[in-house]
Amino acid sequence: MRHAGNRNGKASIWAHQPVLTPERKLWRAVLMQAYDDAELATHELAASEGADNFEPVERLRARAYLRADTTCEAENLKLVCEFADLPADRIYLWARRKYPLAA
Repeated sequence: MRHAGNRNGKASIWAHQPVLTPERKLWRAVLMQAYDDAELATHELAASEGADNFEPVERLRARAYLRADTTCEAENLKLVCEFADLPADRIYLWARRKYPLAA
């Protein structure tokens, strides 16, 4: 038997399988909500608020949070990622590439 699994496709007892507890699922849902808010389109926000020149505050805040723009946001993101069992550095590096700051 290999360490990655047997020929039936089942993982062996030596393969590391992350355990997703309900608590980890909750914190991953928090990160997913931040991502959903960061991807929210401007017209969806304007329609929900009923304003033509609505500034997408939720989207801006979510993107700033995922990028960890301030030290407070970086500490909060690190804590949430620790609870979710995800690497915080990968998340904010990804967010900085996907949502660059406006010049």
